[in-house]
Amino acid sequence: MTNGSFDLFGRAPAATAAPSTIADVQEIVREAPKGAAIVPWGGGTRQHLGYAPERYDLALSTQNLNRVVDYQPADMTVTVEAGITVAALQTLLGEQGQFLPLDVAQPKLRTVGGIIAVRADSLRRLQYGSVRDSLIGVSVIDARAELIKGGGRVVKNVSGYDLPKMYCGSLGTLGLIVEASFKVSPLPQTSATVLLPLEAEHNSEDVLDSLLASELVPSFLYLLSPQAARVLLEMPDGVEPSQMLVVGFDGDEESVAWQVETLGAGALDAGSAGTIRERLRDFAHVPSPMTCAFHILSSQVGAFSRMLEWTARRAGFTAQVATDAALGMMWAHFLPASETSDWNALWPDLFDKASRCGGSFIVERMPDELRVQDKPIWFPLLSDFALMQGLKETLDPGRLWNPGRFVGRL
Repeated sequence: MTNGSFDLFGRAPAATAAPSTIADVQEIVREAPKGAAIVPWGGGTRQHLGYAPERYDLALSTQNLNRVVDYQPADMTVTVEAGITVAALQTLLGEQGQFLPLDVAQPKLRTVGGIIAVRADSLRRLQYGSVRDSLIGVSVIDARAELIKGGGRVVKNVSGYDLPKMYCGSLGTLGLIVEASFKVSPLPQTSATVLLPLEAEHNSEDVLDSLLASELVPSFLYLLSPQAARVLLEMPDGVEPSQMLVVGFDGDEESVAWQVETLGAGALDAGSAGTIRERLRDFAHVPSPMTCAFHILSSQVGAFSRMLEWTARRAGFTAQVATDAALGMMWAHFLPASETSDWNALWPDLFDKASRCGGSFIVERMPDELRVQDKPIWFPLLSDFALMQGLKETLDPGRLWNPGRFVGRL
């Protein structure tokens, strides 16, 4: 084991390791000194999430755990090691006319274990569901170096606790995911993407309500704030942006064509559609001084998006806001508008608005000026926190895995 480029919040680990087998992982965990702290490391694309670890002794990379364990196209299931990238897995499945129904950001970099650990968002979640919906089994190395298996390699009902869901979104604080099994889907015959500008006189809530109440079955429905629309659609200078709806359809050719015709707006050409889908998919991952995620009622997304823009302007910042409008999931990038912009002027108003939105608030990227003040990353602590705390104390009493990174510094 040697030192490596695995810096985390300005700290480097004492050592790194990249085991090639599950047995190697178990040996590393068994040999870890008492009081040591291990940080799991996949593609590294979401290591900015959460609090700084309370201790950081070893970065444990899954880059060499990248094999396909079992693939049954007829059963539409696949089992892979956690270090395989999402793009590599999609390429394999595509050869059989199938795909993992998860459009996660940066698929060439992100690993299967990583997208489970952070419960990665997916562009077409409205149609295909989330990581939790596709995941049917996991294998995890726990704090005692034991291999824990939950779920299975086939789609069926099983009794007992749903362990795969427990590890989904745990941020590597309960163990190292070493294998995962998924149910896969047939590739859709065709896709279409439509842009719908919303001029100032149109109420976005009314348009969204109308779309969601219609017979249309979009695979995604995103609302872009004017500044997000300017960036994602590369609007030229001098063009005043407006709120924009981006609607996607996927399925058989007849169904997609009917839905586009019913919507009454022409679909983008394939090249432009592919580019915009990728930008939407990757929006939350675009480097920004501060990025926040909000989960709110879908009926409030238009008003809350406009309020975030107003709140940012009043404090001397700009906001780019993109929202999965049907599911109430919103991401906002905040950028200083001038050299005198003060994060301490933005934070109280932003925190107040987030506290009153009736949902949850996560700061995915936080500027150093706020991080040194120990501002909350997750807010509020939900009613299941006591259960999460109990799981951590039971499964990792020595706080070996990613200590202090997660909600409430678990």
